[in-house]
Amino acid sequence: MGALPEPRRQPTPPHAEARIQQQQQRHARQIHALAQLDCLGKVPQQHLARIADIGVLRAFVPGTVILHEHAPCDFVYLILRGTITLTLHNRSRQKILIGVLNRGDCFGEGPLFGDLFRGASVTAETVCYLLQIPRDQLRALLPEAPELAQALRTIYRHRLAESTLGQVPLFSRLSPFERSRLAALLQPRHYNRGATIIQEGEPGQALYLIEEGQVVVAQGEQTIAHLDEGDFFGEMALLDQNPHNADVRALTPVEVLALPAADFADLLRDKPELYIQIQDVAQQRRTDNAAIRLNHERTEQLNKAINRGLLRGTHVLVRNPVLCEDGCKICEQACATRHGDTRIRANGVLLNDLDVTNSCRQCRVGAECAEACPENAIQWNDRGALIVTDQCTGCGDCVPACPYEAIQLVPTTREQPSPLWDLWRQIKRLRQPTIPLHTTGPQRASKCDLCHGYDDLACVKACPTGALRLMPVEELFSF
Repeated sequence: MGALPEPRRQPTPPHAEARIQQQQQRHARQIHALAQLDCLGKVPQQHLARIADIGVLRAFVPGTVILHEHAPCDFVYLILRGTITLTLHNRSRQKILIGVLNRGDCFGEGPLFGDLFRGASVTAETVCYLLQIPRDQLRALLPEAPELAQALRTIYRHRLAESTLGQVPLFSRLSPFERSRLAALLQPRHYNRGATIIQEGEPGQALYLIEEGQVVVAQGEQTIAHLDEGDFFGEMALLDQNPHNADVRALTPVEVLALPAADFADLLRDKPELYIQIQDVAQQRRTDNAAIRLNHERTEQLNKAINRGLLRGTHVLVRNPVLCEDGCKICEQACATRHGDTRIRANGVLLNDLDVTNSCRQCRVGAECAEACPENAIQWNDRGALIVTDQCTGCGDCVPACPYEAIQLVPTTREQPSPLWDLWRQIKRLRQPTIPLHTTGPQRASKCDLCHGYDDLACVKACPTGALRLMPVEELFSF
């Protein structure tokens, strides 16, 4: 039997050809428009075409809050037309103007580059036309588009420096333009856990701003201060023109922004009011350091807090022993009832007449358990807690990694819950990473995750006297 004849191709109707041609022309105009944006000027055309394919045009009227600093967002935005403002609140809850963005700028790029991202509120000041790009799709494009990745990373580093400056009270009074100029002078540096950033006796080289992480200040063997993100150090040696009088060591992995000594001197010369402020800060620190050296109780408290990780997170579970009957274990029992194992233990660290329970510190930066996990199974949830997700294989690497003995391995062979109970739990956790009730292995890691997936804390709810509560770290500690 001979081969069947190929079917004759129907010619494309003229109106369809015209429509295809119009689409191609529109796509070419979109690519050309993207190439005119400052942030994309060096990106090859094939990658601009991909951005045009995945982007959606959005319009916003003046006054619209496009993003909120505390709300998650899954998109990166390119400004095609209009003006928007970036604002955030500093640690004193003051609203700070970070910058004004116009055509050719972008925002929302921060989470592409890791945990250093600090959110800001974005508000349309005029009618704005934005290209909204799904972040996951853009992230997938970056490995094959190095020019795009470099452009976005440059914007990210500069904006991170601006927002860090905005959160430091010393620099928050500068105008956005002045902070932007200052941000361009800052040099990002990374230090591993335990690294010495400043050594006592060495001359001052720079002023350091902490972007992320925590450091301790020590004179000899005595710890005299603990500094967190938004704090700065190194100013005394620069002001006095004397060698550093203390060591500064990284308590966690630390990202800092260094302002070289020459640029620091120029800044103070141009801004005499800033010079007065930083002199006041330095004098207050000298007074505080002298008081700490003489106050052995305060020094002991500070060292106890650092050694037990009480400053690693934002909150701690504390118990007031005065309100708690001797031998009461209701909170521990409530934890075990809900989770199948006890994740907190009373009689931990006594500080300021309060018992800080032995439980996970929810370390904000450089959590050793997360670093040790080969499966990336320990992640943040949207409530600021570290959770063990269903990627956990029960390998146990996280247990010895935690310096505070807050993780344990527990058997996974438990009574199967009813179908309705299981369905209810799935609905509650629909938009959150989940912790499995059953895993394929014989054990899994277990730790306090502030009752992830629930609307309350089992231990706090069960306490009959109100002795137990979740307390902000800054409320517990006076240093």
